Amino acid sequence: MANSAGVSSTDSIRKFASAVVAFQEEARTCIAALDGQVRQILMWLEQDRPGFWKREAERCLQEINSARIRLHQCQMRRIGDFRPSCIEEQKDFEQATRNLELAQKQVPNVRRWTIEAGQESNEFRSRVGQLAQLVERDVPQLLALLAFTVDRIEAYAAVAPPDTGMPLHSPASTAEPEDTSPQPTAEPPATDTP
Repeated sequence: MANSAGVSSTDSIRKFASAVVAFQEEARTCIAALDGQVRQILMWLEQDRPGFWKREAERCLQEINSARIRLHQCQMRRIGDFRPSCIEEQKDFEQATRNLELAQKQVPNVRRWTIEAGQESNEFRSRVGQLAQLVERDVPQLLALLAFTVDRIEAYAAVAPPDTGMPLHSPASTAEPEDTSPQPTAEPPATDTP
């Protein structure tokens, strides 16, 4: 097991803590913006759209009445023995009828969309609530832990190592071990011959 943690600087912990603070601020901003958008959509569906489609249906009724009158006038017109075809007036009347049908279908659709959007909004708020809880509760706890860690490391670094009279690294442990194997010699040993 190592004798030290190997921490040479607390700057990286401080940088991480400042990045966590930046995340916290950005997350708060995003949560608030998303919540505002959800509220705006719900308000638009609940307050603006029902009235819009009711007014649109009333406008379409007026358009149908106007197109019906123009069609009737065209059909009553005669130029000598010739009766005009009234194709344009007939197309206008049919288009006004289709527009009214569309507007009348949108009123129940808006009610359904409002209910569905409310349910999705509740689901969204539940999930965002978990993130908000992390940002508001867990991030401050993390920042406190990081500050405590920095304080402990700095306090540990400030303590002088005890003087044991022995060097921290002995030269024998850092030097290469001596090779005790027999070394070949360049000259063969001299032998006495009688």
